[in-house]
Amino acid sequence: MRGAVICFVIATLALGLFQERVKISINFNLKSASLIDDYHSLDAESRMRAIQKSKIGRPYDYYYSHDSVDLLYRLNVRELSVLKWLGSILFAFGHLCLGLWLLKTLRLKFGKWLVQGYVLLFGSAAVAYIVGVILGVDFYLLARRIVGFLQSPLPVIVLLVIRKIDSNDE
Repeated sequence: MRGAVICFVIATLALGLFQERVKISINFNLKSASLIDDYHSLDAESRMRAIQKSKIGRPYDYYYSHDSVDLLYRLNVRELSVLKWLGSILFAFGHLCLGLWLLKTLRLKFGKWLVQGYVLLFGSAAVAYIVGVILGVDFYLLARRIVGFLQSPLPVIVLLVIRKIDSNDE
């Protein structure tokens, strides 16, 4: 049991660090693209040079203190936005898989609850965002917070805490 928890923590940390690297790179390129005239008409090499120039004078800005992933310079703003959303879905799925693996390894029968929670929360985030777009209200931050919760080990930890509390009541 202890070995499974250690493996889960290591895998979660590795996924989280990779996730952070990808998100920072995508957000950095999106933010930089909005500051560069004719970004859409530049080739990858020109985009990289233009973005590197924009870093000057911002050594302590978190986005600007990291290097971007070279592949991202080839993508236009629309493709970067799609990749950002696709990444959110894939990272949430990665954390779901890690959570399911932990529950299975610990022989806990909560996998169904975890999947249902992910579906419910991800669906809620999508509905909130879409309703916000339709009503002209900015629900992006709410949707982002919900999806951010799903892109972490917190959902499975919540289930484990509930199980522990429930087992203490018996």
